[in-house]
Amino acid sequence: MEPTIDRPAIPREYGTSRAKEFVAWSHVEERLTRDRVYWIATVGPTGRPRVRPVDGVYVDGAIWVGGSPQVRWIGELTANPYVAVHLADVNDVVIVDGVAEILETVDDELADRLAEASNAKFPEYGMTPDVYRSRGGIAIRPRKVIAWTDFTKDPTRFRFER
Repeated sequence: MEPTIDRPAIPREYGTSRAKEFVAWSHVEERLTRDRVYWIATVGPTGRPRVRPVDGVYVDGAIWVGGSPQVRWIGELTANPYVAVHLADVNDVVIVDGVAEILETVDDELADRLAEASNAKFPEYGMTPDVYRSRGGIAIRPRKVIAWTDFTKDPTRFRFER
């Protein structure tokens, strides 16, 4: 799905009124594919936000992560699927607002693509399609993405209609 592209709402005094360029969506997807760690923010039942680094892969327009259902952040996603994801580079910023879907299994074709992406990025894990078919995963589907490589030149908002 291709996003709608425009400028994020940023006050003029931040210097972005001179912006003439946009970040390409392909650049954002390349970053999501390449980066090994996603900083994920969830909100617990008390309303407190929590952030943690999680490894994962970007496949078919979604960030795929996993974890034990016994860890707190997975429980938080179960109760409130809205999530924010940030990549670690402050000079090439990608911020994703999305919705997490916890899947108990995935179909054969997707399991193959997830295992291939995981093994390309994390060969030390040795993931197989059977792991994804039997355990599923968590798909974080972007609703809005903010990105820039130079805050004054190219702040860009990508919106996905869902």
